[in-house]
This record gives sequence, C-alpha cells and structure tokens, in this order.
Amino acid sequence: MNWMDPVWRDWLLTWPLLLFFFAIGQELRQELSHTPEKKHLLAPVSAALGGMLVPAGFYLIFSLFTPAPRTAWGIPMATDLPLALIALSAFPQITQKRIRIFLISLAIADDIGSILALGLVTSAHGGVHPTILGATLGFIWGKRGHRWTKIAANFVALPVFIVAAFSVSFDFSLHALTQPIVWQLIVARVVGKPVGIICGAFIGYALLKISHEHTLRLKIQDLYLIGTIASLGLSVALIFANVGVSDLRQQVLAITAIVLTIPFAIISIAVARFVLGRRVSTTS
Repeated sequence: MNWMDPVWRDWLLTWPLLLFFFAIGQELRQELSHTPEKKHLLAPVSAALGGMLVPAGFYLIFSLFTPAPRTAWGIPMATDLPLALIALSAFPQITQKRIRIFLISLAIADDIGSILALGLVTSAHGGVHPTILGATLGFIWGKRGHRWTKIAANFVALPVFIVAAFSVSFDFSLHALTQPIVWQLIVARVVGKPVGIICGAFIGYALLKISHEHTLRLKIQDLYLIGTIASLGLSVALIFANVGVSDLRQQVLAITAIVLTIPFAIISIAVARFVLGRRVSTTS
C-alpha cells in the first residue's frame, strides 16, 4: 500500500509540519494584532466553532452505529484557507467583497481550533506534536521573517508533507466507497460544515444583538456559501488522518474520503453560486 519507505514517511509526515505551523503561528499573531474591533470577530469565531463541532459531532454519532474508528472525528473539521480563497475567486467581485472578511476571520479561527484539537489528539498519543510546538513557537516569535517562513512553509514543507501523505495507495473501488469511514467523513464535512457555520453565525449574531437589518449581519444565503466554501479541506485533514487513525487500511480509506470530499464540496459551491446568482437577478 505504501511506495515510500515507512521510516522516511513517518519523518516526512512529522517534521515538515514544524515549519508549516510555525508560519501559521506567526500569521495568527499578525492577524490578531491588526483587528481593531475584537467584538466583531465573535460572529465568525462562533461560526468557525459551529463549523468544527457539528462535522465532528456528525461523525461521532455515525460511528456509534458503525465500525468506523472514532479517532477520525477531527478529519472533517478543518478548513483550508488557500483552497477557500481560490473557490471564492470564482464569484463576482461584489460577492467576494461582502463575505471575504468573514471567511478569512472564520478560517483563522478554524486554524486556532484545529491546532487545539490536534493538541488533544496528539497528547493522547504522548509527547508534544510538531504542529503544536511549531504554532506556539511561531506565535511567540511574531512577524519577524514571516514572509520567508511562509514561502518555505507553503512551497517546501507543505508539498513534502502532501507527497508523503499521498504515498499510500488510494482505493476508489465500489467496495471502498461503501465503507463507513468513507461516507461518514464525506457527509460529516459536506453537510455538517455548512450547517454548523450557519448555526454558529446566528448564535454569534444573537450574542452581539445584531439585527437582521445591520450591515455586519450576513444573510443566510451568504452564510450557506461560506459554509460550502469552508467544506474544502486537505492539508490539516491529512494531518488528522495520519495522526488520529493508526490502522493503515482505515488510514487509506480516510485519505481516499478526503480526496473524494473535494469534488462533492465543489458541487455544493456550484449550487450555492447558482442560488446566489438567481437571488441577484431577482432583486435587480
């Protein structure tokens, strides 16, 4: 199942993440220091929390009735900001402008939550994982040299990690697609992510007492679009798959599900784009 030497694969799945999450830690500190109105972050942070808890909850509920490993609960949680921004670029400028800040804030909160969740998973395996160590060091280090660490993280560390993660043989057979871990991960992410983000955002709006007419409040169609875009996940999902799932066969199926989730997410994004397009044509 694995064309790469297991020792090399284990090393490449671990230590490049130190640099990758070091850059994330720097970015988190930079973004937090540049946010003047901290209270306005409550809605996207609440949405991010809902977008993490609901997919994980969906998966855990499904796993109560199936033999899928419960330790895979973290795989459908995380959002990939680069993929999300690429998907957002396919929409008209007016749509991008309306939801971009909310989406970026949500994704950053998602990064923080993912790091904390990884901390829970990796502490259960013993020791401090490089993801936690890297993010902590990056946050402490601050913005110095961030440009170069970000380039090295995105163009060296992350590609090396993805190559190592994809060194297993995928299984796209009909039998594999019916395995509980595969369909549970797909449903948990593609359905659970939008539901969680919409519910979380409304909770945030309620706590802030933001009325329906307020300019800071996004409509449910916009939140649905953000939810579908946020269902795109790859790098952090692969980290969860490699850290949280110890059985190699289940790990192969989990990575297969991660790959299959992307086209399902793209279909959901296309549907959201169609719905928003109809809304614009109706109101104009």
